[in-house]
Amino acid sequence: MLSRAALIGIAGYQRWLSPRKGYACAYRLVHGGTGCSGHAKAAIRDHGLWAALPLIRARLAACVEAAALLRQRAGAQDKDRRRKGHWADGCDCSPCCGPRGGHLDGCDIDGCDCSP
Repeated sequence: MLSRAALIGIAGYQRWLSPRKGYACAYRLVHGGTGCSGHAKAAIRDHGLWAALPLIRARLAACVEAAALLRQRAGAQDKDRRRKGHWADGCDCSPCCGPRGGHLDGCDIDGCDCSP
């Protein structure tokens, strides 16, 4: 009974909430395969709710680590783009940089926001 309620809750999350939250499961993005909600659903279906809880807890911990890795990668890419004169929106803002790498005031190229 409780397992069935958990499966219905996960199905509702996957159907109505997950598509609207704007980001994907970090574990799935890093490692591939199914996302955390799909993993939880399969674990509950295969093992029952109480036996699945440690499996779900371990997967969510791995997802937190994957999210930290994704943030670290994104920060490194953003830093690299700025170093090369390419800002996050894909604009080439290198003409806005002064002779010592400083930003020139009021520089706007082709509608790109080249503010520091």
